[in-house]
Amino acid sequence: MDWNHIESVLNARSLQELVAVSKSSATACGFGHHAYAVKLPGQAIGTRRLHTFSDFASDWARGYTALEDDYNEIRDARVLHVRAGLPSAAWNAHGETGFTAPEIRKKANALLHSAGDHGLRAGITVPICSPGVRWAFMTFTTDATYDLRALFPTLAPMTYFASCLHVAFRRLQGWEETLPHLSEREVEILRWSAIGKTSWDISMILSISERTVHFHLQQAARKLKVTGRRAACARAVALGLVAL
Repeated sequence: MDWNHIESVLNARSLQELVAVSKSSATACGFGHHAYAVKLPGQAIGTRRLHTFSDFASDWARGYTALEDDYNEIRDARVLHVRAGLPSAAWNAHGETGFTAPEIRKKANALLHSAGDHGLRAGITVPICSPGVRWAFMTFTTDATYDLRALFPTLAPMTYFASCLHVAFRRLQGWEETLPHLSEREVEILRWSAIGKTSWDISMILSISERTVHFHLQQAARKLKVTGRRAACARAVALGLVAL
């Protein structure tokens, strides 16, 4: 994943631009198709809860729009995986999946074989954690048949990309809340982390302990209402709290 892709998605000025950038970025990373879906908590009748876009054929894309119905949601393996708080997972049309719960893996079997019938031979599904939403995830697929181990290197960069896209989508929808206040040290550590420095690197640059670096990253993530340094960096950059 090139940083230009991240920068482009974070700086998207409209939903149309965001969708176009998302498509070109996914393609550049070797994924022929992708989808994004986010569902808000229960609201008044007539208010739209599900927001989704994809570049799948219409018959497969309908599987995403069907998640507006809560009955379909509780039967969908992707949503169950996300709501269980599990990490990004690789899968293929043979029914093989990365880390998930046994009962979810069983539910996913028919879905994965159906994906293969639609030419979606393998891919990854990325859960997205965010305050104020019921659940969110992105799926990236390829028409090539992959062993799961071949997909594992894509999990980290595409998870980061999905987090950044979600932040941009929230901003464009006007879902952002009041900006949190980060200390100068938190901003400094987030900036170094965002450009790829490890905790050890940062500790050497700033002449502080790794434990102190971890503490400030945890504090920043708590203030930004996200989990993990990747999500904290993405959110801080998107909100303009960290300049690169």
